[in-house]
Amino acid sequence: MGFIKAGSTRQISLKGTGLAQPRAVRLSCTAKTVRAHQVLNVLQYPSCDPPGTHEGGSQGRKAGPTTRDAILCSKLKGHQAAVTAALITSDAAGCKEIITGSLDKTMTLWRLQGCIFGTADGDESAEASTSGAQEVVTLTPSGAPIFSLALDPSGCNPDERQQVFCGNASKSISVWEPPSGQMQDKVILNGHTGWVRALAAEGRWLFSAGCNVMRQWDLTRAVPRHVRDVKLVKGDILGIATRRGFVYTCGADGSIRSWAIDKKGCLEERRSREKAHKDRVTALLTHNGFLYSVSYDGSVKMWDADSMELVMEAANAHEGGRVNCAAIGPDGNLYTGGDDKLVRRWRLGSLNPAPSNALFCHNYSVRALAAGSTETLISGDQSGEIAFWRI
Repeated sequence: MGFIKAGSTRQISLKGTGLAQPRAVRLSCTAKTVRAHQVLNVLQYPSCDPPGTHEGGSQGRKAGPTTRDAILCSKLKGHQAAVTAALITSDAAGCKEIITGSLDKTMTLWRLQGCIFGTADGDESAEASTSGAQEVVTLTPSGAPIFSLALDPSGCNPDERQQVFCGNASKSISVWEPPSGQMQDKVILNGHTGWVRALAAEGRWLFSAGCNVMRQWDLTRAVPRHVRDVKLVKGDILGIATRRGFVYTCGADGSIRSWAIDKKGCLEERRSREKAHKDRVTALLTHNGFLYSVSYDGSVKMWDADSMELVMEAANAHEGGRVNCAAIGPDGNLYTGGDDKLVRRWRLGSLNPAPSNALFCHNYSVRALAAGSTETLISGDQSGEIAFWRI
């Protein structure tokens, strides 16, 4: 096994040693590529977790991520240009529903049916039965292309259609209730200063970003009401992440910023990292008190969400290429997509390459990722191809 670099002066071999918890750890990433011909064989990687922990690095989580095979259910040419956004609206057994947007100015609802795994007694070794994804409806919404998608968290009533917020190139947010064949013409959230590249919801609040301005909306109204704006001094906002009581942004200037949300929805600026990455930060995610960021500088980083201190770093995560997108899977792994045409997965809490680290089926740069609540992962590439995975 290789070495983990702790700090700036020491190299510590994992073999037969005990490790103190480092302030930041840089991991060497040399995972092999796995081609997906339906079932991806599990590669056996030695564990990089410090002694005495369980699949969670220095945090010592009791339950680690799964290491089962990733299965390619379907792959198709979904769009005529790069996939810009993806969202899984349903991950129920036997029927998955997925939305994708593209630079070709279309947005499509897909249904993946008949993807049956294992047997009734849970035998994971049984051969997978797969079927292709079906196109339910394709729209060419006004203001397209769509750059960001978010589910309305207030739509909890199973008798009501789910609302999907769609950030577009016309500096606005439109609303769609799939599988309707048209957008809601009465609900358009305007006032952005640029393309709406990022959307995220937290409780009653929706956050959106255009250029260097983050907008906050109250979702308790029939038509979401604009509450306030937060304007950054510099750097377009490319991603928004939320957790209970907090909202975070990442930007084209390499920064990561945070705000606390009080009971009335007021925002109080908290800690920030001006040079979190050497290049633009393309995606930001939260999980169990940590932030995960990916960047054009080729790295994947893990931060303490409260102190904004760097905890772990996987440098050259995609063999030196840009990292374009990320998603946290229901299997407890972090998934990233890059210019090396691969989807890679990493153990949350340690950023060690997970078994079957590299999932290969794309012939172009991976531009969009989305994960469901139970077993589904979607990846979209620069050419418009979409892959439907079971993880």
